Amino acid sequence: MSRTETLKSLEIVLESFLERAVRLREDRIRVLDGINRLDDIARGFRGAENAARPDLTDRIGHWFAEHQGWLDDPKLRPAERNRIQQMLGEIGTTIESSGDTTPAVQKIASEIDRWRRPAATAPSAETAPGTGRKIILRRSPESAEPAKSEEPEADSITLFFDALRKVTNRFRDSIRSSKHLMSVLDDNLKAAQLQRNPDALLLSAVIIYHLKQRGYLVEPFVKRLKEAEQLQKETASRA
Repeated sequence: MSRTETLKSLEIVLESFLERAVRLREDRIRVLDGINRLDDIARGFRGAENAARPDLTDRIGHWFAEHQGWLDDPKLRPAERNRIQQMLGEIGTTIESSGDTTPAVQKIASEIDRWRRPAATAPSAETAPGTGRKIILRRSPESAEPAKSEEPEADSITLFFDALRKVTNRFRDSIRSSKHLMSVLDDNLKAAQLQRNPDALLLSAVIIYHLKQRGYLVEPFVKRLKEAEQLQKETASRA
């Protein structure tokens, strides 16, 4: 197999990994994208003078139309619902303080109330059947803090892209001094073990997977990979 063919084969493996990751994260990406778009709109609404801007009213109107299913979507996490409630509350406060009474702005205010109503109208007391006594239902206060757990999740896609880019670049550099994929693997396993290089470790893992898919005996390389991984973990734990 020529170097060009080898490089192309590795790129196909990397693309396959990327496609699988994107498919698994598709729903999460859509949710994060929708929340980020709402956040951009909320930023635009900050300041009473912006409340009646046509571009903002159009944007929030389109957002409501595109995300109607979110009102009853069980896939939406509590932290995400809280974040949406917070941003809609900010927009609603801005609209209210602006004193604008145009139909477009009032329609947005009404829609915001509708979206926030499920979280805002939980009953405070009910009468227990047959007892005449009141059962007090208390709802824990909602957190006004942004969903901090979403940031690493959003960044994970970017981090994965960066990792693939580094691995591909490292492979290109490696084949300049090696004539066979086995030599590339051996060199990178050494770098992973001796230099504790995480990119070399990841590239080694990809090459081993590639070779295994094509029927090569990879057990000795897997053993070395695990040893290199353990060394890197020990180094990280001491840092």
